[in-house]
Amino acid sequence: MPSTPPSDRPALGRPAAIDAQDLARVAIGLFAERGYEAVSMADIAEAAGVGRRSLFRYFPSKADLVWGGADVVGAELERLLGEGPGDRPLGEAYSDAFVGALGPRFLDLGMTRVRLRIIDAHPDLHGRSSPRITAASPALAAFVDRGLPELAGTLEAAAVAEALAAASHTALRWWATRSDDERPDASIRRAVRALALPGDAR
Repeated sequence: MPSTPPSDRPALGRPAAIDAQDLARVAIGLFAERGYEAVSMADIAEAAGVGRRSLFRYFPSKADLVWGGADVVGAELERLLGEGPGDRPLGEAYSDAFVGALGPRFLDLGMTRVRLRIIDAHPDLHGRSSPRITAASPALAAFVDRGLPELAGTLEAAAVAEALAAASHTALRWWATRSDDERPDASIRRAVRALALPGDAR
């Protein structure tokens, strides 16, 4: 008896491909509807129509689902910071870079707002953040050194880098929980201006 040729069709009941962003979108929707603590990974897998093992392969925990996408934004931020501040004041240049990294190619701001509200309500999630956007990365430190060459490599430069990272992250959380603005751009610029860095208009 001739053998049956293998089928190119995926097995019934299993998706041909899994989109990580679709998984995150389903999870964030469930968290918003039921509450973060009330939703299990099994609930998310069932709602997304995937197996639990497939879900864990993309996102090892619920916290990873909440923070999903942060690394993409962080990578774009590092790329923009790598261009340096040029002739612009340091704070203005940093704000431009951070706002640019939040463009629609990299982020769904509606879902980001929900994510940030979940994070704000659950302090245990703060420690799972992406250091690329919540702390002074090497790219940000180099950016500050280029913008303030007279302080390059000093404690003061390190403090400025940490302050910029903290200001932008605080601005995102403020925007998500206390602002009606569609985008966080104005909040980010306000927070950075509050640092009163050299050359920045207040």
